[in-house]
Amino acid sequence: MSDLSYNQYSRLSDSLERDLMRDAMSNGESVSVITLGKTVLRSLKNGFMAVADYLVEVTDALDEARAKDARFSRSQW
Repeated sequence: MSDLSYNQYSRLSDSLERDLMRDAMSNGESVSVITLGKTVLRSLKNGFMAVADYLVEVTDALDEARAKDARFSRSQW
């Protein structure tokens, strides 16, 4: 029996709908706390690394701007 319907006007009978719902509910994925924990920690690590990289880039840009400002301000006097 095919679970797919290619016609938008077709309707499922009650028994077919119950069978499809039972199949969908029985094919659930198991949840692992360890896997979820690893995913959360990996995401937090990536977030912290992104913030750290951003702060380094901002610091470099500010240092470069200060160096340019110091060069130009001294040359005018």
